[in-house]
Amino acid sequence: MSLFRRFWLELARPRGPVSHRFYRVGRSSRGGVALLMVLSSILILTILVTEIAHGAAVRVQLAAHHRDEVKAEALANTGLELYRLILMTSKQFEKQLRPYIAEFGGMMGLNADTLWSMVPFINTQLLRMIFVTDGDIESEDIEEVKVNRGLSDEQIDESREDVGVKRNFLDFDGDFQARVEDESRYLYVGSFPGVVTYSDLLASPALAKVAGLAAREEYRDWFLDNQLDVNELVGNLVDWTDADTSRIYQGGDEDQLYQGLEPKYRVRNAPFDTLEEIRLVDGWNRDGVWQRMGQHLTIYGEGKVNVNTAQKLVIRALFVALHEGGPPSDLYVEERVEEFMRLRSTPVIEGGVYFAGATHFVNFVENQLAYPLRDDAANYVTTTSGVFRVTSTGEVGDAKVQMTAVMDFRTDPTGRILYFKVE
Repeated sequence: MSLFRRFWLELARPRGPVSHRFYRVGRSSRGGVALLMVLSSILILTILVTEIAHGAAVRVQLAAHHRDEVKAEALANTGLELYRLILMTSKQFEKQLRPYIAEFGGMMGLNADTLWSMVPFINTQLLRMIFVTDGDIESEDIEEVKVNRGLSDEQIDESREDVGVKRNFLDFDGDFQARVEDESRYLYVGSFPGVVTYSDLLASPALAKVAGLAAREEYRDWFLDNQLDVNELVGNLVDWTDADTSRIYQGGDEDQLYQGLEPKYRVRNAPFDTLEEIRLVDGWNRDGVWQRMGQHLTIYGEGKVNVNTAQKLVIRALFVALHEGGPPSDLYVEERVEEFMRLRSTPVIEGGVYFAGATHFVNFVENQLAYPLRDDAANYVTTTSGVFRVTSTGEVGDAKVQMTAVMDFRTDPTGRILYFKVE
């Protein structure tokens, strides 16, 4: 018998008239039941008060987290607007100095995009570290931040101290970090004007560049093993964005590729809205294809590759696509691309190169690298950018908010928003 049950029976047991040292009252006594009622009431009140206190604590935590989320969102927006200001200034700089840059830019190692590219990222936590160390950051400081997963409370308080101006820039809760990338550093697959027949597809610059991206030996083997044709992959992109309903690769109805899926859907027959929409296109829904090529594509811009900012694999694809004559060997391309990337990352004053225009790029590749290009190669490259992707993350406590915006400065000096997402 459980202890509680024995206790209950003892309290509720009828009392007899016989005098006993433990029971000094008669049968009519209800003292045990009264005690039981008091104990039950105390127990219920205790549970009620505990539940109310717990609910209040939870509501306070939720309110505090919501407050931090609002602050984090404001910080993320700050990083976004700060870069918007930098890009607006950069574009004004481009308009005013364009004649001088065209004439002297190559010799001085600058072009119209120099301003924004000088500030590729902003990190307020790094700025706080610079502030508290007076700009003398040592390896021990970096290791301490890594161990503590951030600055200490004392360092943060020091970074927020008054510096003799109206208000310290770093005087706020939390931190934000933002970065900017130009969409022209990627290969454009947003639309395919003029591509109507399979012959048009084979002559398309977009196909040549995507095929150049897949032209690495290890990629070729993977595509062969998985029975994938780059011509078909690009043709499916064309079918998704064009207005007709016929497949450009081997004919047939475009929608047939998607009717056997669950859920099934139809071809959009319109330009892509987001980069992620490419994953809906047949072939591009395969993780292996996306991992190898998806991260180097864009649907924004005008189709030209910025040779000053493009990553190595995109430059390699460009070299393959623009090569004069038959397909170049892997070794031949790799040697030229390696030299190109080395010189591009070297300051001009030390013998490096920074391209002031498309013609400058063509002359450099043909004369300095001895790599023959097509006659129309200058039509596929650029050295300036008009569309940018800004990613900004605000953090306050455990709250984290990330904003991503794609801004178009080609026709709007303030940057027309083409894409916006909050996570």
